Amino acid sequence: MTGMGSAGEPMIEGERASLILAAVLSMRIRSKRDGTVQLAGTADPRAMAALVRAVNRVELRMRSLGGIDLVEQANSYAERRGEAFSIVAKRAMGAYGMTVAPWQHQLSGAS
Repeated sequence: MTGMGSAGEPMIEGERASLILAAVLSMRIRSKRDGTVQLAGTADPRAMAALVRAVNRVELRMRSLGGIDLVEQANSYAERRGEAFSIVAKRAMGAYGMTVAPWQHQLSGAS
């Protein structure tokens, strides 16, 4: 759901794309003790709040579309959240013509 805001700025899930992109671009990969990785970043609080709200909206819609039981739902929460983040990040980057996120370079350099 990407539209144009009042000043002609692209909107993603009701949030300004520029704010979401700022938050997305602040993300870096952190290795966890269990061998997995996580994205973490610090950006302007307004940018991070816009990212969180957009991800929440996508994740809520994903949850409402799924007809899974409570056990399966608990197991898939992190995966669904990750997918929602990915959708929002790709939309924000696409709104500004970007195709590769900074952490993707980190991942390719680590392998």
